[in-house]
Amino acid sequence: MTNNLRELIDGIKLIDQHANPGFAGYFEDFPPENRIILATDSYRTPENSGADFPYLREAHYEAYEKLYGFSREDINNPAKQDALVIEYDRQRNNLKYFIDKVMDAANVELLIVESFLNYDLMNKPQIKFIPAIDPLLFPFDNTYLTNRSPLTTSCLAAFDHMLNRIKVKNNYSSKNFTEYFEFVDRVLDNYAKKGAVGFSFFTAFVRNTYCEKVLPSECLRLFERAKKGESTAYKRLQDFLIWHIMRKSVEYNLPVQWHLALSDPHISCFDCLNLSEMICDPIVGKAKIVILNGGYPRFDNTELLALAGGIMPNDVYIDISGCIMFMNHPRILAGTLRKWLEKPILWNKIMYGSGSLRGERDIYVSSKVGRDAVYFALTSMIDDDIIDENTAMVIARKILKENAKKVYNL
Repeated sequence: MTNNLRELIDGIKLIDQHANPGFAGYFEDFPPENRIILATDSYRTPENSGADFPYLREAHYEAYEKLYGFSREDINNPAKQDALVIEYDRQRNNLKYFIDKVMDAANVELLIVESFLNYDLMNKPQIKFIPAIDPLLFPFDNTYLTNRSPLTTSCLAAFDHMLNRIKVKNNYSSKNFTEYFEFVDRVLDNYAKKGAVGFSFFTAFVRNTYCEKVLPSECLRLFERAKKGESTAYKRLQDFLIWHIMRKSVEYNLPVQWHLALSDPHISCFDCLNLSEMICDPIVGKAKIVILNGGYPRFDNTELLALAGGIMPNDVYIDISGCIMFMNHPRILAGTLRKWLEKPILWNKIMYGSGSLRGERDIYVSSKVGRDAVYFALTSMIDDDIIDENTAMVIARKILKENAKKVYNL
């Protein structure tokens, strides 16, 4: 019997360490051409919510009722659709208060908002922030990168708009490398002083995440050549800045989240093993790296990097969020979790997150999928006499809450 385990898992107040509430709203004051194309949030019926599994459709019906007050009958009534759209927008645009309702319904204690913090979420004690650092990597003409995909083009446009805002805020106007480098450090310092609990890289959406270790002595020359449009020099300058930011994360004792879930056909860009040289470095090897979305679908490579991170001083963590969460059946996710959990070293390295960009409803849906997936994975190990229920309860607390508290210094 695993009644105690089920009761524990359902009662844990989650730490959602990869959340994106208000993602669309963050970009509402950006010019349309400077918005990430994923930054949309509109009413969709459960059948049109990417919920291919009946389990997920039911979870969306439940979420609509608990969060928005929409009944199944109204959702399925064509005559009610216009009214539901209006009410959906009214509530999502009142995010400062609506997020409390979402967190209460999902039994979430803390949201760590990643990359883009909606204005309505600022100064809320149950919200922490991890800023996207990518705008600092792309200060010059990025046209040579825009033929990859529409998502790449929109990300680069958003990064450029954000970098201009950051420059204005920091009164930066110089064009030489030394002053730009000082500007980067000043931005990072400000993030750390204002309470950021980590940094985040979207780099895989834009270019390959393999980064060459570049000597500081080369950077003056690389900066000038990159400014003139030489793409090879520009890429190496970006590499230098990424390594530098990783070193700074060690200095601040802040984790770094990496988006490495497959999002377009450029497969090599998303391979988490691109970071393998970093975990062997004597300085960057001390960084805390979080592989978001489990590195979907290269779960074996994610496991390999996390296991290697346990051997070296480095800590590599696995985040279960994104499409493997809110678009998945919990028994399928449980199969992936089970494989990871058969290595006890990984019990301290797996963390829950929702990771949805599509609206606050998925925070609730993910909380159901995540709890059930953890329960199914652990009960299968109990049934096979690998662990007992007390051990399973310890592991569940780690995945759903305790590991995140440690990693993010909460």
